[in-house]
Amino acid sequence: MSETETLEQEVETVEPSAVEELINQITAGDLNKAEGSFQSIVQDKMADALEAQRIATAQAIFNDSPEGLETDADEDLDVTDEEIEDELEVSEEELDAVEEVMDEDEEILAQLDDDVEENDSEE
Repeated sequence: MSETETLEQEVETVEPSAVEELINQITAGDLNKAEGSFQSIVQDKMADALEAQRIATAQAIFNDSPEGLETDADEDLDVTDEEIEDELEVSEEELDAVEEVMDEDEEILAQLDDDVEENDSEE
């Protein structure tokens, strides 16, 4: 086996994480893909949290272990945005960056709508 073949076998392709991909899309200005990536990340984290709760519930039911199972009937079931953010482990900086991009998107779309209206009125 030659050195070239050995080196090719040792080289691994490293794919960016979902968050890195989202940041790359935002910085590249590909906001439609960034929105889809953000939603995908949130869905994945929600699914993971739901699966973890299902496992904890099943273990509590079948192993008679109350750990991880919330049984307090008086507990407030309203979930705040802060609790969701804590569960998803999304940093404030990431959320702020996405919100900023979305705001810029809305401004650009509004400006484009105004331009289209102006062009239609001139004709």
